[in-house]
Amino acid sequence: MTSGNPLQDRLDELDEQEASARVLLERTLRLAGCRLDHHRDSGPALRLAVGLHRQAKHAAAELACAFAYLERTNGR
Repeated sequence: MTSGNPLQDRLDELDEQEASARVLLERTLRLAGCRLDHHRDSGPALRLAVGLHRQAKHAAAELACAFAYLERTNGR
């Protein structure tokens, strides 16, 4: 869904990206935990978890920068 405002669209996209990455991260860590409990190789799941964590962290950082910019420029 687009709002017609490119900035708002990007903020919405980043918010959704962060949320979905965090959900996938939680699922991946649960799966890795199950695999560790059953003495199976958890390497791929843990590598995926690291990638998802980085994706969520990047989206959150970009959102924070965008909000800080908007707060600084809103008073002008």
